[in-house]
Formats: sequence, structure tokens, C-alpha cells
Amino acid sequence: MPTRSIDEMAAELVHLQDALAAKEAETAKNNSGSKSVRLTFLEAMMETVPVGVIMADENGQIIYGNSHVEKMVRHPVIHSEDADSYGGWVSFHEDGRQVESHEYPLSRVIRDGEEHSEIDVNYQRGDGTRFWMRIIGKPVVDANGTRIGASVALIDIDEERHLREAQNILIAELNHRVKNAFSVVKSIVSQSLRKMSVQRGLRETIDQRLNAYALAHSKLVGTTWGRAEIGAVAADVLDPIGHGRIFLNGPKIEVPSRQALSFSMAFYELATNALKYGALSVPEGRVNLSWEQTDTADGSVIELHWNEEGGPAAEKPSETGFGSFITGRALQMETGGEITTDFGPEGYKWHLRMPENTEDQAE
Repeated sequence: MPTRSIDEMAAELVHLQDALAAKEAETAKNNSGSKSVRLTFLEAMMETVPVGVIMADENGQIIYGNSHVEKMVRHPVIHSEDADSYGGWVSFHEDGRQVESHEYPLSRVIRDGEEHSEIDVNYQRGDGTRFWMRIIGKPVVDANGTRIGASVALIDIDEERHLREAQNILIAELNHRVKNAFSVVKSIVSQSLRKMSVQRGLRETIDQRLNAYALAHSKLVGTTWGRAEIGAVAADVLDPIGHGRIFLNGPKIEVPSRQALSFSMAFYELATNALKYGALSVPEGRVNLSWEQTDTADGSVIELHWNEEGGPAAEKPSETGFGSFITGRALQMETGGEITTDFGPEGYKWHLRMPENTEDQAE
């Protein structure tokens, strides 16, 4: 069963516990037979869920644990006396430190009044072995909204952790190979152009373009490969070029990896053009790159604005080259957006309006 489904089940289970506790308080004055039936159903339900469940009273004393708890931790449920007495549940943080009583969700919900508490721990079972476990805690309230205790769900995430570690190793290896591949490509291109007696400036331009593309790849491979933040992509490419004169402003917006790579190339072309001919070609010039996301009747839209200030008047080139293709038609095809430009006396302005693409989020 996927971890996400288990987490959702755990949340629903805690909610159901709260509802049952509230209902139990409402019927406290009813006959003991009805109460007994409800408790029987509650206990039966606890034994059928595929997660461990522990309940504690308002002082933190553990009063119940289902059989799945003992199956997971391989020792009997420890009926700790209060929220400061969870030391018998031995577990460790990722850095090797032992988890203290006050760090467990039960304690944080009961002692600190938290509404939701969650922690991943490396738990030491009764037989001495360890496994990774996620603990999710929520308060239990009565019909009047008064807290009468707390409950936690214990979820085995050991397989998830091992898969993540294996994935990180593969990502590191892929990142290493991508860097090597780009180094080989750069070497081949440089050697080929040198033998063709191509001007040094052109060789450096191609080399820098490959660097920008390689940096974007490295950024994606180093995370999840699926999506990347516009701001992070822009900063990686523009900070080394602008030296503090390209100002970035916008919310956290993620785009699919293909678009992130296209953005990295477009940002590089915009910045190098500003450095040669635009605002960054003079000491007092600056560039403002901003972006925002808005909701429209046709869906969510992302807009990016590149505005140059304090430099020479922008003149429309008589011919379009590779840079114009990257910042224009190529980016439009990749994003499905529309690009407008303005060559005015205040400086060059570039604007992209595109639909937000969320397709990679489901992959």
C-alpha cells in the first residue's frame, strides 16, 4: 500500500477516534450496555487497521495500544505513566541522537498543546533491530471541545526510506555522469572550433551556453528532476552574470523540468545581451526580473517580466540570431505562452505570459 494512502488512513483514523470519543461523552449517561457495545466496535476497528494506534489520557499515560503496535515494535505496549515518561520507547533521529520524551508527538500534543505533531524516527525494536517509523499525533476532545487525551498512529516507512536512499545514490551517479557528459561535449566543441580557426569570442560564448545548460541540468538532477522553482533557476544563471545588478522578485512557483531548462537558457541569453548591449553595459544600469501567478477564467497563468533600466536606449536588431530564437520562438513552443518585447528609450523589456503546467506533479 502506498505511504500516502497509509498517511491518509492514519489521519482519518485519528479523526474517527475523536468522533467516537465525543460521541462516547454524549452518551456517558446512557446504560452501560450501549457503552460497552460502542467500545467493542472501537476496539474491533483498531485491530483491523494496518497501522499501529496508541491512545493516552490527558496526563499522557498510555492507556491503549492495538496489536499492530506490538507486531511493529516487537515488544509489549509500554504503558508509560505520563508525557515525560516515554523513554522506554527507544528511537533515534537521523543524526543518531536518541529521541527524548518531549519530542514524541504524544508529548507535544499533550504537554505543548499542538494540534498536529509528526516525526520520523529510527525505532529500536524489542529484538534489537531497527526500522524507520512515522508517528502522527492528534488530540482527542470530548463533546465540549475539552482535550481528554491524545492518540498517535504508527506507520512503518522502512521500505520507503530504503527506496529513497537507493534513489539518492542513483541520482548522485546520474548527476556525475551528466556532468561528465557535458565536459566531454564542451571539450569536443572547443577542439573542433579551434581547428576550424573560429574566433575565440564565439568559442567562449558556446562554452558559456553549455555551462548554463549543464548548471540547470545539475540543479534538476540534484532535487527531484520533475520540477524546479523559477527563482532558483534564475538565481543560478543570473547571479554570476549580474554581480548584484539583476534583481529577482516573485513567489515560489515551480515549473516542469523541460520548462526550467528552457528558462535557464532564456535567462542566460537575456543577461548576456544586457551585458553586451543593454542596461548591464554601463555601471548605473540594472535589470528587474519579476514573476507572478494569477487565476483566470481559462486557468492559472504565470507571467514573467524582464525590465532593463538605466542603460542605453534599446534598438531592435536588424537580424535575429540564436539568442532571439531561445528567448522567443523556442520558449513559446516549450511553454505554450506568448512573448512580447519592447525596444524603447528606457531600455529593453521582455514579457512572457504562459499557462501554468502541472502535468509533472502527478508523475
